[in-house]
Amino acid sequence: MDILSLLQNRYSVRDFKDTPVEKEKLDKILEAARVAPTAKNMQPQRIFVIETKESLEKIREITPSAYNAPTVLMICADTDVAWTRNNDGWCAAPIDSSIVTCHMMLEAESLGLNSVWVCAFNKEKVKNAFNLPDNIVPYSLLPVGYKSDECEPNPRHFERQSIDDFVKRI
Repeated sequence: MDILSLLQNRYSVRDFKDTPVEKEKLDKILEAARVAPTAKNMQPQRIFVIETKESLEKIREITPSAYNAPTVLMICADTDVAWTRNNDGWCAAPIDSSIVTCHMMLEAESLGLNSVWVCAFNKEKVKNAFNLPDNIVPYSLLPVGYKSDECEPNPRHFERQSIDDFVKRI
């Protein structure tokens, strides 16, 4: 499948089977994160693979948006490592984390897995539950697995603006 077809066909899955994600596939998803571009190639991403019963229970207590996936990737960034712009102190960690999440989401889809990008969680509760130091900031969760047989894309998934609505040539 070419990349545009993959992008058009992929949708957010909010109902997963309990089938575990195969180690070989998870390794490829993590490799996609490793090779993702980051500002100045500082590679501040720190990814926590949540797959033990205890860890899954913790994340499911914090957010209902784990959707019972058998694996949840917690994408964080080390703000001590992330590139920071000199003139105003802006930190690239949120963007770097987003790029990494996108790479993993698309790799999962290419491997026949499904996912949903989640930002609906309390950052401080996550930091406390998983004992993250101050410099490790959780930006997103990526529940990964196989969609349930009943799962369908949200009807809004197919609603797209025309290119002319968001592209302006200047």
